[in-house]
Amino acid sequence: MSGSAMARVGRLALLLGVVVVSVWFVLRVRGILTSFALAFAVAYVLNPGANWLERIYARVFGRVRALSPRGLAVGTLCIAVVFVVAAVCVFVVPTVYQQVSETVTKLPGYAETLRARAEPAIQSLNLRYPAAYEEIRRRAEEGVRNHLPEIVAPVTHVIGAAFSSVLSFVLMILSLVLVPVFAIYLLYDMNRITAGLADLVPHRYRDYVYSRVKEVDRLLAAFVRGQLTVCLILGSYYAIALSLCGVPMGGAVGLVVGFFNLIPYMSTALGLPLTLLLSWLDAQSWQRLAAVAIVFLLGQTVEGNIITPRIVGGRLGLHSVVIMLAVLVGGTLFGFVGMLIAVPTTAVLSVFWGDLRAWYLGSELYRRGAPPG
Repeated sequence: MSGSAMARVGRLALLLGVVVVSVWFVLRVRGILTSFALAFAVAYVLNPGANWLERIYARVFGRVRALSPRGLAVGTLCIAVVFVVAAVCVFVVPTVYQQVSETVTKLPGYAETLRARAEPAIQSLNLRYPAAYEEIRRRAEEGVRNHLPEIVAPVTHVIGAAFSSVLSFVLMILSLVLVPVFAIYLLYDMNRITAGLADLVPHRYRDYVYSRVKEVDRLLAAFVRGQLTVCLILGSYYAIALSLCGVPMGGAVGLVVGFFNLIPYMSTALGLPLTLLLSWLDAQSWQRLAAVAIVFLLGQTVEGNIITPRIVGGRLGLHSVVIMLAVLVGGTLFGFVGMLIAVPTTAVLSVFWGDLRAWYLGSELYRRGAPPG
């Protein structure tokens, strides 16, 4: 083997070693890295607001050396976030808690309503098809008995891992505390961090990398910052509207439905059936069911035609089939978190899809054997 070939093998082995060590390190400290990732996401969302306030403070206090415009901007945002959290705890949490408590007290009545509705149908099936009914009942009981440990195991594993020792409990609390601390530091230095990363790009690739990163930032800003704003608006709308319709836990369900808007089609696919079921259990009224359906229809119509176009801006440029496929793949691979990040990840990858397609169409593999012309 020649010296150059040995050098290439050595570089490849070194690269593989670095990848293996990096993956091992990430897996070992994934808890802290998760907190850091959440903090970075918070800082990324708040950074445009911090830049805007920094420019204002620079004009007002530019000549006062003792005051840092960036520090004042970050401090203002922190105070605003604390104020919003306090307002939610004072005004929203007690209302949601009261609705949940009232619903919990009604659970026996809901169970009795389900039993009264289902019992005639079950008895009718038992009288008509006794053998089939008994077989279905037996199989259902066996399925629940056999698979209950598998269903409960993930929950018990998480709880056990969190509270198995004092150290793990302290680390869990520390991870929650570190998120806002990391976010503050990252927000203060976000512009310097991005500038430092930009300086690391080789000069010959800067035009390409900078243009693609700018496009990625535009898409992420449109989805993350825009969709969070849309979710807050829809969550408030659904919480108020469903509470006025008399839906049990209307405030809590409305906020959850608004949050599910981060996942395309999920707010209606999960929120509407759940809300209709709660409304029917609480009061078997077709008028209430119709009111709930109108609330969702109005919310989706206004969101799709007014709120999202004005706040998010242009579409992500993804076909509806691609969005649904991305959500399904993300959910299959990574669960609920995968469904949340599926659409923005696909949008980011779409930035490079055009370059990959152009490279392939211009490659020798594609052009070989093509007719002249």
